[in-house]
Formats: sequence, structure tokens, C-alpha cells
Amino acid sequence: MRCRACLTLVFLLLAPLAYAEDVINVATSTYCPLACGLDKAPHDGIMHEILRRSFEGAGYRLEFHDMPYIRAVRDTLDGRYDVISYVNSAQSDDFIYVRNLEMVNELRFATLTDCPWRYRGVKSLEGIRFSIPKGFRTGNPEVDAYLDTHERDTSRVVMNTGNNPTVTQYANLECLLNDRVTAMLVGSLPFRYISQRKGLTGKIRVDPEPVAKFYNRIAFSPRCPNGEALRDMVERKVRQMRASGELESLFALYGTNP
Repeated sequence: MRCRACLTLVFLLLAPLAYAEDVINVATSTYCPLACGLDKAPHDGIMHEILRRSFEGAGYRLEFHDMPYIRAVRDTLDGRYDVISYVNSAQSDDFIYVRNLEMVNELRFATLTDCPWRYRGVKSLEGIRFSIPKGFRTGNPEVDAYLDTHERDTSRVVMNTGNNPTVTQYANLECLLNDRVTAMLVGSLPFRYISQRKGLTGKIRVDPEPVAKFYNRIAFSPRCPNGEALRDMVERKVRQMRASGELESLFALYGTNP
């Protein structure tokens, strides 16, 4: 009887381990509609929802860690986190990128609707004051050279910062709406989301000429031991969602297109 009791105790102790879920640590930074506030779960951003659906019922538990974007990129590359919810695909060749889901994000200048100014290359920036996220670079060599030269000149460039890209964009938007700047540099994807929800569509015009274009992807850490296998699971789920129409419905929820 004593041996039977010992065996029962051993099985009880081991049972939770047999059904334990592997934890996937996700670095993220608020940038709707890609990654919205975690308090809005389960509808807290396209990339968050896709990650959850990819690992649902597969023996994994996702833990999301909200932080500034630059830190999220750095710490995921260093292996402190397994995956980053979104990252510019030109950020580093070392990431293990999800290859079949690219969120196109064009950098453009936005102005008030009645503003006569138009962006027509770097020379058109002379004589205006515009706002950008602090320390931001576009990937456009001419515009970045202009920023390198003038970013400390507050008569030309206003730099705002925040805990995440969405907070910074709202700070820049406030500058524009209060006539403190002529234009603000925006990512077309998140700015469209903000404009629709704030009822600003008729008040603000986004210039049609892009400054640069980024592709935002889910990316696993190069130091994640099973990063490629986890990436493949996400890619399979994206293919299934696209074929079933689930992906289109998800995008429609956030006012964009797959």
C-alpha cells in the first residue's frame, strides 16, 4: 500500500509537467493596427491575433511584453524574446521572418486639407516646418541627409517621442492640428487607422508621393532554438486563413486589406 501511495504521488507530481505548455515570449510595441494595446485583447492588433491563432491548441502559450519599439527589436535579436510582433523587414537580415505576410507601410507627408504645400522631393522641405518621431530615419538617402543636417533646427524639424510609435504619432498629429507644423511624416498604414477612428479623414490630406516604403513582418529571434519551426507554423496558419477567407475578415475588422 505504501508503494502504491508513493507511485500515485509521483504521477500526480508529473502530470502537470506532461501537459505543460511551452511559453513563447513576444516583444511588442503599440502600433495599431499591427499591434494595439494588450488591454484590447482578443482584438488587439492584426499581428497579435495572427500569432494567437497560429499557436492555439498547439501546446504553446504566448506571453506578450510591451516596450519601446527600438528595445523590442534589439532584445529580440539578442534572444531575450522569441519573436517580435512586427518589424521593418529591412531592419536586420538576422531575423527569421514570416515570409507570406507583409504589411506594406508607405512613409508619406500629411498636411491639413486646405494646405497648399506638397511634397515634391527633398527640395520641397526647404521653408517648411515638419514633425517626425525623434531619431527616425526614412531609408530615403536624400531625406535622411536633410534630417542629419537639420534635425536640431527646431524652425525646420520638430521631433516628438513616446513609449511606442502610436503615442509619438499622436504627438505629431497634435502639432499638425494646432498649426505648429506644416506637415508630419506618417506611416500610411497606422495613420489611416488613426484617421478613421478619430474622424479626421476630411481634415487631413496625405500626400500621394511616398518618401519611402517599408514591409512589416512578424519575425522570430535568430537565437530562438526552434525559430524556423515556429515561423513555419505561422506561415501555415496564414495560408489557411487566406484560403478560408479568415484573413480577409480579420483585416476588414481593422479597416485594411490583406
